[in-house]
Amino acid sequence: MWQLVINGPGYFDTRYDLAEGETQVGRADENEIVLSGDLVSRRHGKFHLSREVLQWEDLGSRNGSKVNGSVVIGTLELKAGDVVQVGENKISVARPTVAESASTELVSTDGAGGVKRFGKGVDVHEALLAARDIGDSGFLKALDEMAPFEAEGQKAAPRPERDTDEVEPPAPKGAKKPSPSVIQSLVLMYKVAERLVSSPSQQAFLDEVTDLVMERVNATTGVVLLRHATGVMVPSAVRHSGKLGKGEVPVSDAIVDAALMQGQAIAVASAKDDVRFKERESVVLYAADQVLCIPIGTKPPFSGVLYLNRSSRQGEPLEALLDTCTAITQLLQAGLSKHHGSSKNDEQVRRVWDRVFPPDAVEQLVLEQKGAPLAAGLEEKQGTVLVVRVTGLPAVEKKVAPAKLTELMNAFHKTAKQLVFSFGGAVMRLSGDGVVAFFPATGPKSDAGIKAVRSAVALRTEWEIAQARLKNQDRLGLKAALHTGKALTGLLGQAPALDYAVVGEVVELTHALCDTAQADQVLISAKTLAVVGARFDVSPLGERALGAAALRLAVFEVLDEDSDSGTLSGVRGLQR
Repeated sequence: MWQLVINGPGYFDTRYDLAEGETQVGRADENEIVLSGDLVSRRHGKFHLSREVLQWEDLGSRNGSKVNGSVVIGTLELKAGDVVQVGENKISVARPTVAESASTELVSTDGAGGVKRFGKGVDVHEALLAARDIGDSGFLKALDEMAPFEAEGQKAAPRPERDTDEVEPPAPKGAKKPSPSVIQSLVLMYKVAERLVSSPSQQAFLDEVTDLVMERVNATTGVVLLRHATGVMVPSAVRHSGKLGKGEVPVSDAIVDAALMQGQAIAVASAKDDVRFKERESVVLYAADQVLCIPIGTKPPFSGVLYLNRSSRQGEPLEALLDTCTAITQLLQAGLSKHHGSSKNDEQVRRVWDRVFPPDAVEQLVLEQKGAPLAAGLEEKQGTVLVVRVTGLPAVEKKVAPAKLTELMNAFHKTAKQLVFSFGGAVMRLSGDGVVAFFPATGPKSDAGIKAVRSAVALRTEWEIAQARLKNQDRLGLKAALHTGKALTGLLGQAPALDYAVVGEVVELTHALCDTAQADQVLISAKTLAVVGARFDVSPLGERALGAAALRLAVFEVLDEDSDSGTLSGVRGLQR
């Protein structure tokens, strides 16, 4: 199965399963995938899927499209990991695998919380196929025995001229060319080393390495357990081919305990056939077959373990993979050491910014902070403030159970946050019945105001679709207001209790404008209309006295986005 992951105005990590045939992309409403933005043509391009071959075709769009940063002319075949850029929108191509579709669940360190493991207390000594000293990597030794080699199709480098009497030195005794398996392991080592340098956080490093190792080993399960401060091993990265319940960790405690107690990298040839495991429910549930378990670190107390399970039908010897994975755990240890010093400060930065900005922006802020502590301070910025509130709460809360009301409001907060993020805004506040967001202008020709109004219109549309599926007594309305001006933005409070805020008259007036809106209305001030131009169909509502100073502002209702300038993003023909 091929899948698209769309990010852009109106989309936030939105996944779309491609069907066989053509999937048209563009700004017009008749496309299967509708994208917004000034650089998107009405019929911009197509995805062609035929017999597992996927292609992107640019349909002669005015501003073109790119794949991995290169301009596309005509049709180009795609592979997993490619990124198609259409205007402001980025469409990542994926083929969901075991590793990509699984999620990591953090569990309670006290062993409770539904953690389901198997084999606790079982002696696995006789079940071991191989055991290695973690400081004595057979894989690294094998590299020392290799003769120089050329890649396939590469000509050997010319040898320097020698005197006729000079004797050609013999090849090192026992030297041999590397096998395809060793070359694959070398590529894995290179990729893991690259992640060691480039991964922005410890969690990202562990997730990426687990995925890479699983691909190399052809594993069905990949788990990294790390030692918590309490001494308990807790899951930090979990990948599994099947569905896992909340808190489930598909590892054998017996095998993990044996690896940690012996301080060795161990391989179990067939857990399914071994009498110690085959009758256990979890072996059947998790399809446990051949298991690799390697401590992370060089001596007790180990930092954790790398645990892998694969099918015995794989042809590559398990012992060779054990050597490769033992070398990988040394890089894992290096990654843990790298992130240990800055992790506390980085986590503080993430806690402050996580609710304000999307994940990629948060990681960029962490990098820019460079381990320095956060400090309070405000700066003046021009931008557009958006205030959204849910309407009809008093009536609904009398008719529905608290649990149902909680579900409705959580859905509102989630949808609002994702849409604000997709349009490049920052979430200032998530209150009980509302959301406050800020869209900073980055220059004199910034389209921040347009994105702010688009996000409000998109949120209204999404909310109407969601409410239409509910019973009448459960339905809630929505109203929104936007005003543009200068605001003071930045961190307030004392560390570590810092909070990001936007303050100033523009915020006060936006709240006051929202107070005057009726259900399902999106209101904008004349200043916001001035920055968005004729991009939206609006209706003038006259002047209104707003705020404590009763400042009079001209007010307009946004009816919809003008059909000639843009269309609301969305996936057509699907229930979103």
